[in-house]
Amino acid sequence: MYWLLALLLTLLVVYVALRPSTKSNLPDGPRVLLNEKDRRTKLHLYLALWAKTYGDFFSYRIGHSTAIVLSSMQAIEELLIKKGHIYSSRPTSSSQADIITGKARIVNMPYGEEFRNAKIFLPYQEYESRQTLRNLLHSPDLFYSEMSRYSASVTFSLLVGARFDRSDAFLPTIIGEMMQKFFNNITPGAWVVDLYPFLDYLPGFLAPWRSQAYSIHRELRNFWNVFFHSIEERVKEGTAPDCFLSRFIQDPESQHLSEIERITVAAELLTAGTETTATTLQWFFKVCAIQSEWIPEAQKELDTVVGRDRLPDFSDRESLPYITAVVSELHRWASVTPLAFFHATSQDDTYRGTTIAKSTVVIPNTYAVHHSDEYFANSSAFLPGRWLSPEDPRHVHDGAKTANHLAFGLGRRECPGKHVADSSLFIVISRILWAFDIERDNPPPSDETASVTGSCRELKTESSS
Repeated sequence: MYWLLALLLTLLVVYVALRPSTKSNLPDGPRVLLNEKDRRTKLHLYLALWAKTYGDFFSYRIGHSTAIVLSSMQAIEELLIKKGHIYSSRPTSSSQADIITGKARIVNMPYGEEFRNAKIFLPYQEYESRQTLRNLLHSPDLFYSEMSRYSASVTFSLLVGARFDRSDAFLPTIIGEMMQKFFNNITPGAWVVDLYPFLDYLPGFLAPWRSQAYSIHRELRNFWNVFFHSIEERVKEGTAPDCFLSRFIQDPESQHLSEIERITVAAELLTAGTETTATTLQWFFKVCAIQSEWIPEAQKELDTVVGRDRLPDFSDRESLPYITAVVSELHRWASVTPLAFFHATSQDDTYRGTTIAKSTVVIPNTYAVHHSDEYFANSSAFLPGRWLSPEDPRHVHDGAKTANHLAFGLGRRECPGKHVADSSLFIVISRILWAFDIERDNPPPSDETASVTGSCRELKTESSS
């Protein structure tokens, strides 16, 4: 026992002695070490609470290092937008994240621009939203899993030429679980070694987290291997469908990638927006259950513009401003990504008299902005009309360079698939509201908030056509 304590003390002394000095004189912030569960699920809530004490620009110590937290639209715009050339780097990944990802990173993919084109998704969103109505009509109690089916089927139809008919299809659920596992374990601070990197020098028998990371890597790799190698074999046999992944495999530009990089491409494409769209739609049903006052206005607009003889379609979008506002308000109210992807500085900078050193981690607290009564009056209420009033401050916000919500990130790290996600939400939400009245049955707690990964607890809702 004594030799172990001596070893740890020696490592700590060596680490402190060798680590580079910092030029930062970061602002005050809490000196609280959250437990692992709270770091993984409630960090955004703690950061929003601390912002009330320390302001919209404060420091947060993560083990040996210190991050800065941005909790207002002003701070986010001034740093991540106006100084985007400094604040758009990615934080250095931890050793655990490197093991889990196999050190693979997003690559410049053939057809990358094509994949970001929202128009190529429209036929699949059109078809799958019709399937959603059929499934909800026959099995309304499966609405929660149906949202996962809808989102996954849109993506899989385009990418691998396969889709899912049934609300209780098991694969979309497994995809969601895999995504939760992935993000839960690569989020900075998720592991004790993230907080105290000197522990990474311990031998394997004293570092059980290392074997856990390798186990997660194998599980994720084997799962995504199934899709990639299935299409790869069909390409060799000449029986592959004309889909995105088969074209990627056959493109000469992809041949220089390693196996793990090619599998990572497949995984990133197959999950791009799938889980966040599904979760947003699950929150849609929740808000229908606990704050339904806005629904008659939405259905009135649909009846006026569309009528009862046909379904809403994409050509109606410009004529349905209230439905579009419902989508925007859902992004804000649900805050499915309550913490935007962490940023890092690429060089030293000064802000509000504070020196921020190169490689400092920057945490944009999307949740704090979305639920600020200063920026969104009565922020706990679901009010689509707030997006339509010309007197609303968001429409004349000085210096605003971003969308009025932060659901897709912002600046140079903004999600490139935001238009795909918005069109997917618009078509299925408009059709659900057109086809069904949604009534609550044992309403869920109104104070539930998304976890760091955005999940929403399953609830029971009855729908009638």
